[in-house]
Amino acid sequence: MATSIPTSPELCAPRILSNPGAPYPPGPSLWSRLLTAKPLWQNPIDTLTENARRFGDLVHYHALDGHVFQFNHPALIQELLTENERRNRRVLIMQRARSFLGDGLLTSEEPLHMRQRRMAAPAFHRQRITAYADAIAHFAAEVTERWQPGVRDMHPEMLLIALRIVGKTLFDIDDEAEALAITEAFNSMRGAPPPPAWIPDSVLEALQKMPFGPMLRVRKGMERIDSIIYGMIAARRKSPGDRGDLLSMLLEATDPDSGGTSQEKMPDKLVRDECLTIILAGHETTANVLSFAMDVLARHPEVQEALHEEAVRVLGARRPQAADYSSLKYAYMVLAEVMRLFPTVWVIGRSAGPEPYDFHGFTIPPKAALLAPQIVVHRDPRFWDNPETFNPLRFAGENKRPRYAYFPFGGGSRQCIGEALAWMEGVFTLTTIARDWRLEPAPGAPARLPLQASINLRPKNGVPVCLIRR
Repeated sequence: MATSIPTSPELCAPRILSNPGAPYPPGPSLWSRLLTAKPLWQNPIDTLTENARRFGDLVHYHALDGHVFQFNHPALIQELLTENERRNRRVLIMQRARSFLGDGLLTSEEPLHMRQRRMAAPAFHRQRITAYADAIAHFAAEVTERWQPGVRDMHPEMLLIALRIVGKTLFDIDDEAEALAITEAFNSMRGAPPPPAWIPDSVLEALQKMPFGPMLRVRKGMERIDSIIYGMIAARRKSPGDRGDLLSMLLEATDPDSGGTSQEKMPDKLVRDECLTIILAGHETTANVLSFAMDVLARHPEVQEALHEEAVRVLGARRPQAADYSSLKYAYMVLAEVMRLFPTVWVIGRSAGPEPYDFHGFTIPPKAALLAPQIVVHRDPRFWDNPETFNPLRFAGENKRPRYAYFPFGGGSRQCIGEALAWMEGVFTLTTIARDWRLEPAPGAPARLPLQASINLRPKNGVPVCLIRR
């Protein structure tokens, strides 16, 4: 089921403003941001949205550590993520995350990244994803069948469903306690907040070696998760074979473009790195999207009823199966609309490489931070009618918008390799819940769900709703 975006009026070209003789596009000055208490990290969504409104589709401003460019138009974002892809590097926060996450698909640079992607691709082949359908349906049902009517915070429930699914599909783990042990170690490993970009690498390295504080907890968490993952890898090496999980595929992966001259398999260190990447990308991100969906359904009973009717019509009383996916069209549209308004990957970042290059008459200097915010483009009225309104049916028509008017899974060679798995997990979980439960806003719920925009977009204070069994 491909992402579909409905027909829209004639699209306008990028609005790139400039001042005569200015070396960079317009943008807010550093002093104005400091005087008005609007640094990017304090309220990033409002800041990025205001930048686009005031300064157009290509924005530039100075940060304490250098230049920042913000790209607000699909055509410019496509150039950034595809045409100029080889000129840029991973954003600084991902470069620094390599000390913990290693060289998985989230953090590796070329040419290693493309080689790793080719080797990992069979683990996410359509037939492989189809084989996970039963596991997704099983754990969605297992968790939701334990619920009792009343007020419940849905965010930890969605985290649990996503955890059980990633535990089964990645490691073939059925035991809930074992899966929770992995995520507890993983959460400790990434428990420290990301360091500000202006901290020099030498200072950061010294901080990471401190024998106390957050970094000590991170190192201990990393030791625990490494012990678990390397233990599983060693056990599989001793007893090889396909157990139907992603780890089996990663252990057997070879480079398909080696020309048949080498059947070298992925070393244990890179298998470990890819496992961490899958846990990070396949656990919290999916859970955040589903959590936003729970809030949206509680606030839109007409959408919830349409979703319930489709679930009953397609499934009856049974659990979803792989063959049902293409029939759950409304659930797909609901999920797509949730990711439009609340993209858990809310901004894509790149860091310019060592060589400057020209971009629409301006120079992108080395090491400049390059931002492509989904949270801005997904709500741009040039591409979305009534963009603040939740309307799943906007995904029912023919796709007439540019490719990067909607990109919740990124783009270019770094587009999320697990996108198909995330879609199936989201559709089946939404369908299971809507069939069996009615959701209503919890007493005293805020008019709008508070958001926390950090590395991922997530609910700030949970997602309390009132559950009513159907």
